[in-house]
Amino acid sequence: MKGSLAVPARRGMAMACLLACAAGHAQDNATLGVVVVTGRRTQSRLEDTPQRIEIIDAQDVERTPAREFTDLLKKNSSVDVIQYPGNLSGIGIRGFSPEFSGINKRSLLLVDGRPAMSTNLSLVNMDQIEQVEVLKGPASALYGSQAMGGVVNIITRESRGPIKGSGQVTLGEFSAKEVKGRIGGKLAESVDFDYAGSVYGQGDFKAGHGELRPNSAYAQHNHAVRMGLDIAPNWRFTAKTNLYRGRDIAMPGDLAYGLNQQSNKDMDSEGADVKLAGRLVRHTVSATAYAGRQWYQTTTKTSTNATVQQYLPYRSFEENLHWHGLQLQDVWDWADNTSLVLGLDTEQAQSLTVGYNPNGTRKGPFSADNTRGTTGLYAENTWLLNQGDTVVYMGLRNDRIQVETLDTPFKTGFTPTAASFGSTNPSAGFKHLLASGLRLHGTVGQGFVAPSASELTGAATTVVAGKNEITRGNPGLKPESSLTWDLGAEWSGGAWFVDATVFDTRVRDKIARDGGTPLDANTKVFTYINATSAHMQGLELNGRWQINPVYRLSAGLTQLLKASKEVSTGWEDINAVAQTTVRLALDSNFGAWSGRLGARYVGPTKDQDWINDSSKQVQYGAYAVWDVSARYRIRNLQSMVLSVDNLLDRFYSEKYGFPQPGRNLKVSYRHDF
Repeated sequence: MKGSLAVPARRGMAMACLLACAAGHAQDNATLGVVVVTGRRTQSRLEDTPQRIEIIDAQDVERTPAREFTDLLKKNSSVDVIQYPGNLSGIGIRGFSPEFSGINKRSLLLVDGRPAMSTNLSLVNMDQIEQVEVLKGPASALYGSQAMGGVVNIITRESRGPIKGSGQVTLGEFSAKEVKGRIGGKLAESVDFDYAGSVYGQGDFKAGHGELRPNSAYAQHNHAVRMGLDIAPNWRFTAKTNLYRGRDIAMPGDLAYGLNQQSNKDMDSEGADVKLAGRLVRHTVSATAYAGRQWYQTTTKTSTNATVQQYLPYRSFEENLHWHGLQLQDVWDWADNTSLVLGLDTEQAQSLTVGYNPNGTRKGPFSADNTRGTTGLYAENTWLLNQGDTVVYMGLRNDRIQVETLDTPFKTGFTPTAASFGSTNPSAGFKHLLASGLRLHGTVGQGFVAPSASELTGAATTVVAGKNEITRGNPGLKPESSLTWDLGAEWSGGAWFVDATVFDTRVRDKIARDGGTPLDANTKVFTYINATSAHMQGLELNGRWQINPVYRLSAGLTQLLKASKEVSTGWEDINAVAQTTVRLALDSNFGAWSGRLGARYVGPTKDQDWINDSSKQVQYGAYAVWDVSARYRIRNLQSMVLSVDNLLDRFYSEKYGFPQPGRNLKVSYRHDF
């Protein structure tokens, strides 16, 4: 068992059953009950899970043209995206603005149930993914801070049969080259393993309008290793490690600046975890320890500032993030059709940053070095009632969090301090079988995100327009919190699966800097306060239809009825959140041929006008992007793969001013063994 939102019954049959019956593979409905999926940090069937969970299975992973993990998410799940060309991206769920940096987010990323230890989704190793689960709605009652909008959980491959693998070589437009492979299986009766790795590089790309984007080339490699050991009946030990290295990753800058905002960066990400899990009578217990880091260094290549021209290119910024933590859990089946999940999470996170002047000397970074320590206790009980036709759960979690800003070299006018606070978050939900194949489901839950260290602690002095501004942390700040309810109905039968869910989220105690208090004629003192709120409301549709044995259609829609935040002048739309998002995928299997035609429509979005006036909000137009992939099996173990991303060569951006690549064709040769 893996700590996850959904755990596949090994090795693919259970997942195939779910997406065969409930999602359209036209299998016998009786097989649906075998599928193991969870929103409880323990195993349960999808049909018994009240939360909205979208599953991206192994077939989706294989058939989706994707440069990075964010591409896989946005094309198979209705999420909002900010995505830059230089391997930097983040997502938002249910109206929360996408976030791509920082250790305080509103959408939580996990790998096999433990924190991914990465703030940037572009660094995720695509080659190790078995499936992905996207839980919509708050999950702080199980996962603590950062799970206000939802949780994305990556389930990695666990091969426990005969040794098998594959190798693939790819050539593509923009001088793209990739070599990747994977292998896994049993080394001995009680020992198994998996390895997945890739090396990728590409040159500068052309955007959809046909123009070259100078300084957009990059190279990277990814590796992941897993070892499993059955140490006794019902007891298992697992160890995993992953490594990412990216070098000379070019960042072209905003189109508005032409060639005058170019930079490059080197990035590293690595993590490891060990897990011991087993069964004691009515208890399924597990312990997971993990540690990891993320590092990057930026080099400025071009600038409009004449005073720095002589130093170009120069190292300008460096960031080091570190995590380590422990998860302890007990699933107690204390009565028939009733189980209680109890757990303890602890985590330490540290952020260290370094700034450099153009001449190479050190300077104080914008943000002070800081640490955050978290201890969370949670419990959730689930009842199966009415011979299993009704599922009810209730959960509660308490987190104690301590943050501290540290004495930061070269950062003047700053005084470090520490602060601590607590947060308690409940949740509840139900799912009820109304008639054959028709189920009603609903949840209500509270989410929270912790204030940052700089908002809680320390004091910094800056000079603005010749006057001093002192900004002090406020140790009395409350966490930003939300309350969400959703209600929906799903129907599965024969070749159909359809789910419709409405949701409402109200966010309170959003943190903002106050208007300041004059200390004297030249000095003003600011602090942070819980001052504003937000409101998100919408409709989610998700479905699949097995048209015939050859074709399957998948579709998803998110229609936001409201996604607004409170500002000093009233209410405005939340940045980088589309009112309408639609995705379609037509899969086919015909003899030696298989493939997918996919489409994604993103409605108009708003953002601050970062070029002309950052205090004003502007609207950007809608766009639709198509892609296609096809695979032909030459022989039993050999195949050729063609994929075309942005099939119609659309000029579009996931972040305005930073266009995505135009039509991108790739051809691969794959050999399985």
